[in-house]
Amino acid sequence: MKTQGMRLREYLLRARKELRTGPDFNPHLEAEVLVRHGLGISREQFFAELGRLLTLDETAILDALIARRASGEPLAYITQHREFYSLEFAVNEHVLIPRQESELLVDMALEFANGLSVNTVDIADVGTGSGALAIALAHNLPKAIVKAIDLSEEALHVADDNARRHGVLDRVSLLLGDLLEPISLAVDIIVSNPPYIPTGDINGLPTDVRHEPRQALDGGPDGLDVLRRLLAQAPAKLRRGGCLLVELSPEQMAEAERLAQAAFPSAEVSHVDDLLKLARVLVINTK
Repeated sequence: MKTQGMRLREYLLRARKELRTGPDFNPHLEAEVLVRHGLGISREQFFAELGRLLTLDETAILDALIARRASGEPLAYITQHREFYSLEFAVNEHVLIPRQESELLVDMALEFANGLSVNTVDIADVGTGSGALAIALAHNLPKAIVKAIDLSEEALHVADDNARRHGVLDRVSLLLGDLLEPISLAVDIIVSNPPYIPTGDINGLPTDVRHEPRQALDGGPDGLDVLRRLLAQAPAKLRRGGCLLVELSPEQMAEAERLAQAAFPSAEVSHVDDLLKLARVLVINTK
């Protein structure tokens, strides 16, 4: 992209054209986000400075950012942050990018927790990644004590940064390990957004999604391998009167409910739909 002597407004138009090469991109929004990120300016400054000339150093920085996005690298990895549940989270290539549909897990966990007549609510977040679920719960529920578990040490470094950023590290414990193995005592609530993409579907995912950690995406041949292992461990780690909430694909929900009922024969097993009226969260209420 020839950008020497360009005004910011002109550069923005060029950047949008460059980003139209990606079928899953939003060129109008993403060009603005990348320009503001590269220049380190607010949205107000961005609009106020549309007529100014860019320096050679600035254009070089912006060209590099636009090229990264045009190659398919996720926008959140480039800017290194993502908003989730009205909180800003640091993200990088070691963690799954938090998504809006996962906010339903937080809503449901908070609703269940607020119905418990206890002074402290013990929660386990399985596969915490960036810590988005664990931290959103701790931030919005002062009586929550959260065990944030992940198999990736690199992911836990990101979660640690986010827990410190939001001032909840005193109530969020970061544990390295597989699923529920790191916790010895039962909890009131288990939440999880596990890998649930069938292995055969991985290569057909959008380019930017394929940049995310494969171990956070790949759920085995039918996408339910991790759920099966979680359900095998959960009965010993969930208190009576507790709740287990797992995000899944709508196409998997019927089989997931069957597996859940087999693991928890006396529990109430159901699911909750997302905003698109698609089955999104598996719910297990123990008795």
